Amino acid sequence: MLKLILNLALLVILALCIWGGFKRGLIGGVAGFLAALIAIVGANAISSAYSRELVPALSPFVGGYIDSETTTDQILTSIGYGGTDLSLDDILTQDTSLRYDYAYESLRSIGFCRVIAEEQANESVGYANRMGITVTEAVITMACNTIAYVGLFVIAFIMILILITAAMDILNVDFHLPNVEVLDEVAGAAMGFVRGFLYCVLACWVLGFLGMLIGRDTCDTTPLISFFQAFRFITRSLI
Repeated sequence: MLKLILNLALLVILALCIWGGFKRGLIGGVAGFLAALIAIVGANAISSAYSRELVPALSPFVGGYIDSETTTDQILTSIGYGGTDLSLDDILTQDTSLRYDYAYESLRSIGFCRVIAEEQANESVGYANRMGITVTEAVITMACNTIAYVGLFVIAFIMILILITAAMDILNVDFHLPNVEVLDEVAGAAMGFVRGFLYCVLACWVLGFLGMLIGRDTCDTTPLISFFQAFRFITRSLI
């Protein structure tokens, strides 16, 4: 049921943006798309500057969850060491190739989708090697940084977009090309589609971190979410 709701929500976003572009015309559609880009750039700047301030507040919760006996047992089972008498440190010391697998399963346990967990696991292992810390410490640090960034990005993006939209309404940015009404409407709808597509990519990117809320495998098994997440190059510059 949740997968159906998420699929429908993405289709509604696309439909509303296309309809809005159709009604506003080409100039309004371009203005709406530029507003989305400005909101993304602004939100990225704010999150990059201030998200690390939130990490100390998140670390106890994320670290406590990953270090808990239940989570550790689940992760050890996932990497083929369920029921072992060896400690996690001993296992990772004996077989360093498991460091990536451990990081990946840790990130999956806190709700990161498969694609994002793969990327973050590689970064966590590299970070642990550079800083001379354990993989667990690296995973906790990377996860907290990411969660703080994404949360602040979403808030900043919505606020900036609301402000820009309000400014556009005040300035009445709703001009139509004269004598070419059909072309103006079609071009506006096309720009609306582009804007809606961008919103869907961003929404699916955010959903990729919410596995603890929507289900760990939801993103990977929901067709439209998987489709939009395939355009990862659009959001790769974020975080």
